[in-house]
Amino acid sequence: MTKRPNAFINPFERFTEKKLAIAGTLCLLAGAILFRWCRQTNDGVYHIAPKPDLTLTGALTEAICCTVLLTALLWVLGKFINIKTRVIDLANATLIHRIPLILGILMIQLPVVKTTTERILHATRNNTIQEITSRDLSIASLTGLLMLGLLVYSIVLLVNGFRTAVHAKKAVHYIGFAFALILAEVIYRSFIYPVLSRL
Repeated sequence: MTKRPNAFINPFERFTEKKLAIAGTLCLLAGAILFRWCRQTNDGVYHIAPKPDLTLTGALTEAICCTVLLTALLWVLGKFINIKTRVIDLANATLIHRIPLILGILMIQLPVVKTTTERILHATRNNTIQEITSRDLSIASLTGLLMLGLLVYSIVLLVNGFRTAVHAKKAVHYIGFAFALILAEVIYRSFIYPVLSRL
């Protein structure tokens, strides 16, 4: 009996490209709305920062630019590995892997997390660190761990999507994958975001 792929870890071998594309596109739109609502900007492919004047158009443009940039770099790499690599497979992987990141945005909007973060920032800015309680530190540590877990899960999804799309098997393929992620971050932060932030 053939074992079915784990949809949680590798949805790319479980669902059709059409279902993945629909889910990924809905995720992109929901993410843009969420970023707008939370006033958070993508100043890096994997970094966010507060931006009170972010518009819905701006949030959507950032999400699309991050997705297109990462998809393009992985597709170029994929063509070197396997000439039959399709852009739709890598676009789906890039879209789907943003879902955990969006859940992270929701988590930092929880009142208890926001209040704790503001209290810690206030104490840090005013040099009154002694006012930070052990409860604050516990909440901040737990939030940090959960955010790290979501980031790792996001990367796992992207690795599995990449492997499925290009049939990556060798270590050098994954080194190229890591390089593509770093390059995407550098290109976006250095060249794309400075332009988007002025729009």
